[in-house]
Amino acid sequence: MRPNSIIRFEQLFLGALALNVLNIILNWDTWSMVMDQGDGSDGMNAFATYTIIIFPFLINLWLWFKIARKASNIGKWLLIVMFLIGVIWSLATIDNYRTLGLTILFTILALKAAAIYMLFRRDAKQWFAGKAVAT
Repeated sequence: MRPNSIIRFEQLFLGALALNVLNIILNWDTWSMVMDQGDGSDGMNAFATYTIIIFPFLINLWLWFKIARKASNIGKWLLIVMFLIGVIWSLATIDNYRTLGLTILFTILALKAAAIYMLFRRDAKQWFAGKAVAT
């Protein structure tokens, strides 16, 4: 049985991913503008943009599965590295966001930070170590 901290991690992390999808939808005009740059004859702008959107999302889903369902300690540390890269990227591109997008971005980062915190609670540490966890 999964400990409460892992369940909370899952809720916070999946909430952050859902909010990220909403943020992409709300800012689709910006993504469309990126896709329209260049001559577009080879379709690489759209391909690159979709890759930038979809690839990290799929990696995050895979990490969620490895952490929340398979107790992967490696997945936990990969998630932390990705989170830190995401924070740096967000700060570097902060000028591209409007007020609502910026609010959603900081909410996503806060949810992910809280989710990561859950991975370091005592019951989560026991779970990652493969020990029985009292619930």
